[in-house]
Amino acid sequence: MDRSNAIEHLLLSRCAKYNGSGEIIKFLEQRYSFTGPQKNYLVLEPTDGGQYLIDNQKEEQKASANAKDFLSVKSKQSNASKDNKYNGLKTKNEFKKFVQQSLKLQDSVAKKLHKLCKKNPKILKQDVIELKICSGILKFEDFIEMNNLWKNYMKELLQNCKTIDVATSKLSSAEFVGSYFRVTHCTCPDNIGLEGIVLWESQTYVLLIIPRRNNWKDNISSNNNLEIPYTAKECLGGLRMIPKKKTRFTFDVEVDDEHSIEFEFIGDRMGIRSLDRANKKFKSHNVKDIDL
Repeated sequence: MDRSNAIEHLLLSRCAKYNGSGEIIKFLEQRYSFTGPQKNYLVLEPTDGGQYLIDNQKEEQKASANAKDFLSVKSKQSNASKDNKYNGLKTKNEFKKFVQQSLKLQDSVAKKLHKLCKKNPKILKQDVIELKICSGILKFEDFIEMNNLWKNYMKELLQNCKTIDVATSKLSSAEFVGSYFRVTHCTCPDNIGLEGIVLWESQTYVLLIIPRRNNWKDNISSNNNLEIPYTAKECLGGLRMIPKKKTRFTFDVEVDDEHSIEFEFIGDRMGIRSLDRANKKFKSHNVKDIDL
């Protein structure tokens, strides 16, 4: 007998199952052998899960019920927000959709006018807004009252300003929706000379509504007696998205009925939302030099 099995031999000798020492030694030899009937591993058989499976099913049903309740609440909230006409997100999305549709309509109408111009060149010499295909185009005349409201707003804002420095500090946080902008510098040559009323000002763009047949070609034609033809897009007018980057605008502020002061709006310096400017949330950062 191996001395390392002395404890096992002592314990088994007290068991009534084994009569003699020979049976105990034989049993121990089989117990610690790889070929004996007793194996040194545990065999596990699959079961149906029992109580664990039942509890797991209950938890899954509870989780699915909570998920359905959550989705139903979210759908009700989304429907309520859609029905709320004063919802800020809805207003912003609707306005963006309206601008995109208007620009798309302008492009399609301009293409149609260009095709009609090939058949009848005189069609662009008249007011094209009276044509049936231009019925959905936004008109500059419909927004003149907005510019009048902005002029009154400027008079109230600058009525106590005695110096230009005080006026410019107030203008830096003012609202420019409704002002009349003129594009003087821009990386896109087609935008230079455009004039119109500001309908919206974002962080990177200015949305203008421009009149029909009104840009730098009028000044050249009147001064030099030259007739420069307008394109279909220029005869149509409508909305224009002008980027602020590397673009400069000018606008006038009326001091009284006879005098006005011209200011310059530098797009690179005003790359801030109008809401942040009104709250004076300016952050110091490096800026590029102004290209004159």
